[in-house]
Amino acid sequence: MKRQTIFAGLAALFIAASAAPVAAKGRSGGVLPGATAKDPLNIDAGKLDYFDQEQKLIYSGSVIVTNGPSTLKATRLTIFLEGKGAPGGANSNDRVKHIEADGPVTLVSKDQIGTGDHGSYDKAESKVYLSGNVTLTQGDNIVKGDRLVYDVTSGMATVQGGNAQGGRVRSTFTPGSAKGQ
Repeated sequence: MKRQTIFAGLAALFIAASAAPVAAKGRSGGVLPGATAKDPLNIDAGKLDYFDQEQKLIYSGSVIVTNGPSTLKATRLTIFLEGKGAPGGANSNDRVKHIEADGPVTLVSKDQIGTGDHGSYDKAESKVYLSGNVTLTQGDNIVKGDRLVYDVTSGMATVQGGNAQGGRVRSTFTPGSAKGQ
């Protein structure tokens, strides 16, 4: 598979603000990119199933998540928690260890939009994944591939091509279309 590493423009889409300093205190940043631990997490869905034994919440039916400056839309969202406790408690953001979003998935963070068939966040790996018909846009700039992996710790994003893109990553950059130019 052809790989293309993208730093500046795409990295901002997946930055979990203040994750490192907050993690040192035993707390995580926000659940969505750009959010902090102090930002409220709001989830709107048609249905919620909570599984106490598995410490798992499954939201379904046009799920909309807002956390700080970011919004996530998905058909189904599964949140895996660490430890025991009631869902939605005061420290529920701290207890999130893994998130799976089934799509179509759309993640909007400020002026950037990422879409794909599936998305996930793994707190232990400190990585965000977007897979299946991935499209990232900022203004008129577009990057298409089959899989995106963003390492929150290093700030490095990798987009991989797949069968849908003929095994290639496709990018279109338009001068002056990104914010700040």
